[in-house]
Order: sequence, then structure tokens, then C-alpha cells
Amino acid sequence: MQERKFSIKIYKDYDWEIKLKTLSDYALYPEFEVEIFSIARQTIDKKIVYLFDATIEQENINIAKEDVRFNEFCKFEAFIDDGAGEKLSSEFDGTIIDALEYIQKNFAD
Repeated sequence: MQERKFSIKIYKDYDWEIKLKTLSDYALYPEFEVEIFSIARQTIDKKIVYLFDATIEQENINIAKEDVRFNEFCKFEAFIDDGAGEKLSSEFDGTIIDALEYIQKNFAD
């Protein structure tokens, strides 16, 4: 099975999202049963397609670590917008947990 590809967008000190690159409208997908992020959507077979929030708390990452959906290994492109425009910051392979930790490290530093 081919790794899914996601974009991470961090708007410094404002909000962030993780979005499946082929996603056109997250509202077409059901919400998670666990409400640890403002918006969290998944496919019918429970694969993450979209995460969004205005904060990134360690407690939420710890809850996500207990959920198998967040252990999927994927490809990520991370973009950071510090107010001067969106710039590619990093590309990496890892789990969705790794992506959340990347956001936590880069969100408000």
C-alpha cells in the first residue's frame, strides 16, 4: 500500500492544519469520536484526512498516541507562514504523531 501524502500548514501563533493532499472538502467526511482537536475528520474506514486547531497541547498529543489512527506512516510537506507568506519548511516521512510533534515544536517558537 502506498503511503498517503499530507500537507502541514502552520500559521504562526494563529492556527495549524494537517490535510490529506488529495482532500477537496473535509466536511464530506465524518468527525472523530474523540474530540481532541477543533476539527478532526476521517474516512469511513477510520483513516485521518484532516486535523485543525488553534493550539497544540501535549495532553492532546498524549491522547493521540493511544489511538492507532495516529500511528499511520505517511509523507509530509510542512509549510510555515509567519505573516510574510507561506514557505516550505520541511519534508519528512513519519507518523501523524510525528507531524503533531513537528507542529508543537514550530507553532509558537
